[in-house]
Amino acid sequence: MKTENLAIVFVDIAGFTPRTSAQTRKENLNLLRRFDGLVRPLVRVYNGKVIKTIGDAFLLTFRSPTDAVLCSMAIQDRIVEADADIDPADRFTIRAAINVGEVRIEGGDVFGEAVNIAARIEGKAGAGEVYFSESVFLSMTKSEVPSEEVGYTELKGIPEKIRLFRVPRADEAGGAMLKPAPGNTLPFAGRGLDRVRSKLAAGLPAEAAVAQAHGALMTVVGTTTRGFGWWKNEIRRSRLVQYATAVVLIIIIVFTVWAVKHHRAKPATPWQKLRRSLDL
Repeated sequence: MKTENLAIVFVDIAGFTPRTSAQTRKENLNLLRRFDGLVRPLVRVYNGKVIKTIGDAFLLTFRSPTDAVLCSMAIQDRIVEADADIDPADRFTIRAAINVGEVRIEGGDVFGEAVNIAARIEGKAGAGEVYFSESVFLSMTKSEVPSEEVGYTELKGIPEKIRLFRVPRADEAGGAMLKPAPGNTLPFAGRGLDRVRSKLAAGLPAEAAVAQAHGALMTVVGTTTRGFGWWKNEIRRSRLVQYATAVVLIIIIVFTVWAVKHHRAKPATPWQKLRRSLDL
């Protein structure tokens, strides 16, 4: 079993469910594609990983808690920046939740209480907010990320109360550390976005291709792992699965034997062909 201590991030669209009911399928698909196109490049330049998408939500991991918070801030700012050229009806707001802890890595996915806590924190965060747990606060570089305490709160399924923090927005009293430049109206003053603009502008085509290939590979691995797990459970109790497995094994054995014999068969020489034609 492989485990690792990681920063877990959930990012989703605030109010997505009621919005979906008012959209056509094409409008909803366009919204999710735009969201995807804004999130993935920032995750990549902050050395994070997109583990999976769940509807409108992204599950991300980072080795650095500081990068996890900065990336969440950058995503918020990037969406607001991109919305300047979008019809107001098509704009959207997100929320982000972060936790740090040990997770179990299996089939390209992550599991464990650290993931569950991050998911529960997401439910506490409001639109345009970046919330994180005390474990993030204690492990991040505080000189790079402004924060203020939200307080202790109960999370469903978690026995102890969790101490939560948030990143104050630039227009709030607690956001003085952000020091936005005159005319900067981004919610987090570009503190996370500005430091990676050059990388975003470069496009990083090679890295993007590698990231996409890695994502596709992880999807295949995850699907294969889940399929094997299903087969492992079903073969113990389903006679149909047992028969099907036996038939597949027989086909594989017969094909393997035929292939080996066919490979070993040497082509006839001209002299052998002549002898056969003369029936000698």
